[in-house]
Amino acid sequence: MNTAAGGPVIDLGGGWREPLPEPGGPRRRLRVVALVLAAALPLALGGAAAPEMRLIELARVPVADALHTDMVFAGDVVLLRGQGRLTAYELADGTARWSVELPDRPELSSIVVSPAVPDIAVIAQSDGGNAQLSVALDLATGAELWRTHQLMEPTGDTVHTMGSVYGANGAPAVHIHDLRTGARLWTMPDAVNTAFDAKGGTAWTVSPDGLVTAYGGRDGRVLRSGTVRVPETVDSAFAIGGELALGYTTGAGPRTAWFDGTTLAAVPGPVPDGRSVDCGPLLRCVPLSDPPAGLEVTDRATGTVIRRLATGPYLTRDSHLLIFDRDGDMDGGLGPRPHTVISFDTGRAVDVEGWAVPWQQSPVSVLVRQVAEGRVLQVARLGPDGPEVLAQLPGDVRRCAFEQRILLCTRNDDQAILWRLRD
Repeated sequence: MNTAAGGPVIDLGGGWREPLPEPGGPRRRLRVVALVLAAALPLALGGAAAPEMRLIELARVPVADALHTDMVFAGDVVLLRGQGRLTAYELADGTARWSVELPDRPELSSIVVSPAVPDIAVIAQSDGGNAQLSVALDLATGAELWRTHQLMEPTGDTVHTMGSVYGANGAPAVHIHDLRTGARLWTMPDAVNTAFDAKGGTAWTVSPDGLVTAYGGRDGRVLRSGTVRVPETVDSAFAIGGELALGYTTGAGPRTAWFDGTTLAAVPGPVPDGRSVDCGPLLRCVPLSDPPAGLEVTDRATGTVIRRLATGPYLTRDSHLLIFDRDGDMDGGLGPRPHTVISFDTGRAVDVEGWAVPWQQSPVSVLVRQVAEGRVLQVARLGPDGPEVLAQLPGDVRRCAFEQRILLCTRNDDQAILWRLRD
């Protein structure tokens, strides 16, 4: 079912199933070249012994932008922009499954696959002006399921307008639609600060003075309401794990107040359950108020402190906590560049200084880095004692992602290379 929610519909254009040309020569010749380069790489590294080649090149495909292109793994394909199209490439062999005509470099772009509806991708993009588009595509066939001129964001099995839209009375509102059909389900009124909890199936709106209303995510039923006490005007909201977090700003900077999502009772922070940093079942990560921006990592069973970070940023992945220097590079191009990773399974800290964690990798198992002045890309397995080099590949790459044993890296010539990690 196609849905156009007010205003003109933006046409995606025709010819979306035409296969993309693959730049360069035949794939077999590319693989031969890759093997020759791999054999020559030890010379570039001063004669060091080459590791066994554990990666097989599958394909080279065009991308829109080597530095900023979306690299989205979704089921058994990866989605890439290039040559004015969005194309789904098979992870099995790198061939194009389908291709849809879309602008290469929109000013704002997101490609999201909701875990609740894993067979549909929702693409939202804007050219920075009035031209906005959201479209839902079937990942198996590339068929368009719906489109609208509004920017939409998935939550569970619904999508909602990004930010607030304004009705005839000038009041802010958010429209909620069915993700599969695009049909509008309901409209959230007075949507100044909104939050959505996919796991709880709840949508929230919070007024600047703290009036909270919780709605059923699909039907818009009012579940509960009440007023919470926040020191200053509420300027943002988000929900996670059954709790509601409200942002406000003081003279000392931005602050967050936490509330129970059912009772709306204040939840003091930091608290032992470390709700704002999820470190898995074995570890507890507690944000510190003294010093600010610190973090304490302890063993849940024994209470032993594994690591206490005085200052400095950190990121969480499904399997590891990534720890950076205070001025560390959280976007190192190839991927984030932490100095240490801590396993959520074992609590073990591993030194990974100089290596990058490829984007969209879960669990963290592979690291990459450029050596020989960027001419060589080293690929390593994250072992219990540190990186274990698997392969040395031609360099000149800008960003990398790893998922389902596929390493994907973009090159300066606006190509992407897909490699498969051998068993």
